[in-house]
Amino acid sequence: MNGMIPKKIKGFRDIDPELNELRQQVVEKAGKVYELYGFRHWDTPVLEYAENLGKYLPDKETVAEGVYSFRNPETEPVYKNDGSELRDENDLVVMDNHHIAMRYDLTAPLARMYAEELFIQSLKGQLTTNNAPLFRRYQYGPVYRFEAKLDPGRFREFWQLDFDTVGTADVAADAEACMVLSDALEAIGLEKKSFVVRLNNRKILSGFLSGIGIAGEEDEASVLRVIDKIDKIGIDGITAELGKGRKDSSGAVIPGLGLENKTVNAIANYFERFVEDKSRESTIEALFSLNAKNEKFTEGMAELTRIDELLRASGYDEEKVLFSPSIVRGLGYYTGPVYEVESLLTFTDRKGNTRRVGSICGGGRYDGLVERLLGIKVPATGASIGVDRLCELLLLSGEATLQQKGTVLITVFDDELMGEYQKISAELRSAGIPAEIYYGAQRGLKKQIGYADKMNSPVCILLGSDEFEKGVVTVRNLALGKELSATIENKDEWKRKVQKEVSRNELVETIKEMLGRK
Repeated sequence: MNGMIPKKIKGFRDIDPELNELRQQVVEKAGKVYELYGFRHWDTPVLEYAENLGKYLPDKETVAEGVYSFRNPETEPVYKNDGSELRDENDLVVMDNHHIAMRYDLTAPLARMYAEELFIQSLKGQLTTNNAPLFRRYQYGPVYRFEAKLDPGRFREFWQLDFDTVGTADVAADAEACMVLSDALEAIGLEKKSFVVRLNNRKILSGFLSGIGIAGEEDEASVLRVIDKIDKIGIDGITAELGKGRKDSSGAVIPGLGLENKTVNAIANYFERFVEDKSRESTIEALFSLNAKNEKFTEGMAELTRIDELLRASGYDEEKVLFSPSIVRGLGYYTGPVYEVESLLTFTDRKGNTRRVGSICGGGRYDGLVERLLGIKVPATGASIGVDRLCELLLLSGEATLQQKGTVLITVFDDELMGEYQKISAELRSAGIPAEIYYGAQRGLKKQIGYADKMNSPVCILLGSDEFEKGVVTVRNLALGKELSATIENKDEWKRKVQKEVSRNELVETIKEMLGRK
């Protein structure tokens, strides 16, 4: 066995039928909402050229970090920026085994797909920011990230469910994204008051930072990287790290950015001011009072005000969408509005502690992603639902249970009757009733009923040679039997209520009645 045993790769899972069904319910219900808004279902490959994926993760810059990557076994040409093949001094095409990467999200492949379609047009100078075509799509499927530290509930393969609008700078698309998230989560089964969509704007925070002396992309990015830790280390932690530095829980020294106390205090005051939820109108007034008079801040405030108008016109009040200037997650990636959905549900952990679920999905505007591939800024916005995280939320909070309805089981007692068993199963399937024949080696009734219970079969059919000769079939209502087992102790009485003998030609109609299909 070469030192290997049958074992899953760390961070990957086998998904059972019950969780698969819950996953599918989430995808189908949210997908229908996406389609109601005009998004169409597209798919992109699991593998991409690593260069097309760009910056690999928010805090990972190289192809060796954060993603699963390898050299393409196929040698292919190297291309110049104009799309022509690169040639050497002997006029031979330069070949290479390019880096291939497994997609780490669904947004970077979307940017590649959009850019590939418009590449020739961009080379001819026919594509500009103002005439970039509108493209709206949704997609779901697995993504892969090499998480060095696997916290509970985090995996290296997990599903995402995205929707995106590419080709518009109108913040009406951002307002709509908040509506889509709200509607999709309700359709999935979350109660209206069990979650809230929170919205912030990268431009507002950037404008505020510029107003207190933090100018330039590099300095701003450094500050945002620290601020992004606020959920983990709190305001005191980021205050220390923005200044002289701090020690983490292990005692390791985290160097600080060395900002002046005045600047650090201004940042801390900003976040403390917006910790508590307020009405959207009050939040806008509080932001205006910061008096950060620069172009970026002014632009961000105009967008926020416009989004508020559109949400109100569409009937989405503070119970559905809040403005939260303290949201910082992912701000280094986004260029404008950013949204995050917080679940208000709680669950009890293994130690008996009551815990909040927290963030379950989010997104925002990312106007620079396509630009890296085409050299032309193409505005885009969208959001993603973490399917596996949402399924976990539904289970932890009791909003969903893992119990897949099984098939009608046809038990096998006589190999000579296999043709009749097949005929019965075909009749049931023709009537739209899922049915399976028991093919196990152990044919005892107890073993077959045990299998039916394990598969959550609602009904089982018992047919032996005696019944076949008389033209009858015994049908047992297993679903009803489970209900009555709690109140009926007498085995004979229980059997009289859940099991009956019917003529062969009445079998399908009897099962329909048991399943409530009449």
